Order: sequence, then C-alpha cells, then structure tokens
Amino acid sequence: MKKKMVEALGVVLGISLSLNAISLAENNVTSLEHIKSSYTYNSKVYVKAEDEVTKQESLDFTLNKNSTHLTPKNTLKQTSAKRTINNSNYKKSNRYGELLDWWKSARYIFKIGTVAEVTDLYTGKTFRVKRTMGTNHADCEALTINDTKIMMSIWGGYSWDTRPVIVKVNGRKIAASMSFMPHAGIDSKPAFAVVSSRSGGYGRGENLDVIKGNAMNGHIDIHFFNSTTHKTGKKNPEHQKSVLKAAGK
Repeated sequence: MKKKMVEALGVVLGISLSLNAISLAENNVTSLEHIKSSYTYNSKVYVKAEDEVTKQESLDFTLNKNSTHLTPKNTLKQTSAKRTINNSNYKKSNRYGELLDWWKSARYIFKIGTVAEVTDLYTGKTFRVKRTMGTNHADCEALTINDTKIMMSIWGGYSWDTRPVIVKVNGRKIAASMSFMPHAGIDSKPAFAVVSSRSGGYGRGENLDVIKGNAMNGHIDIHFFNSTTHKTGKKNPEHQKSVLKAAGK
C-alpha cells in the first residue's frame, strides 16, 4: 500500500516538474523572441536601445549575422566591436571632401584667380595651385617651384593618371580629381603670346602658361563632380571615379 502511494506521488511530482519545465521553456522562448525583434538584418547587427544590451547580456546570447538564429556568444564584445568600427569610420570621414557639382557650386567657390590648397588623398601631401582659366573644369598652375616639386614627388613625374585630391578654398573642402601633365604652355614665354611647341604635345598656339618661374610649362587639370573635358565636352570616367573616392564614396 505504501509502495503504491509513493509511486502515485512520484507521478504527480513528475507531471508538476514537466509543467514547470515547459513553462520555463516558453518564457525563455518569449525572451529570445523579444531580443530577436530588437534587431534588423542587413549583414550588420544593430541594437535598437541601450536597455536591450542589458537583456542580451543577461541571456548571454547574440545574433549570428548570417542567419536568423540566436547562438550562445559574448554579446557585449561584439556590440563594442561594432561601435568601434563606426567611430573609426566617422574619424576617417574627416579626410574626405564635399561632393559638389561643378556646374552648380564648385566653379563658383573655386573661381578663376583663386588660390587653393590641394591635398593628395593617398599620401596626405599638400601643395598650392591657382586657377588661371578653364570653363568645363579648373585649369590650374603650381604657385611656386616648391609646389611643382611636391606634385612631382606624388606622381613620380609627369602623368595623365588621375588621383583623388581635396581642394581647400574659402573655408570649404571639395572632393576633386587631378592629373599632373602640364600642357598648352611654356613657362619662359609671355602668357597668351602665340608660341610653337607648347607642352603636352599641343603644338603652336596661344601660350596658356600664366604663372612664371614655377618650373611648370603650361597648366594641369583639376576635375570636380560632373565636370567635363574641354576637347569633348563629356565627363572623363577616370576623373569622376577619383572625385567619388575623394568624397569617400
């Protein structure tokens, strides 16, 4: 008799324990679903609110960014890493310039006759130029011999290769692209005089070298967003790519 009573009690306790286990499991699932709903998916994990981090930490769960499943992991470490990357990107953004349309904005800021400080995005080297002419883009010349030397050190010699640069003028930092191939002029001849053998293979014509004594024959091209070439009136794809790089795009 006693044995049967003990067995019956065991069955009752077993059922009770099972029900408690199910209840705990349901509560846990609810908690996990609540945490899951606090995120969005786009290859990165975003925390909606600071209090969600505490809930996530207490459960010691995190999202696997490649799936919608929750897996045990140290969440706070991952969240901290994400924020560090974002801060780093924010600091890096200070290197870049504004993406200003040449026709609507940039040409009015960087006017003909204006001196600008130009910084090469890759090396950080800086030099000065003056916009002497140009309608479809900025035709510029080195301000001094030293500025010409700095350009030479960046490109390693004369080159049509484009590089992303930041043009600093009138308190603005504008994303731009530059090549270092002086053309259409002779430094030793008077500006705008008709001369032969102009630099860059331009042959006979008006001497477009304005700034004298800078050891540069002719001028170089600086392009901005949507600027075009003088020969074709069309955008140069390589220059436009470099402009976007200078804008951090």
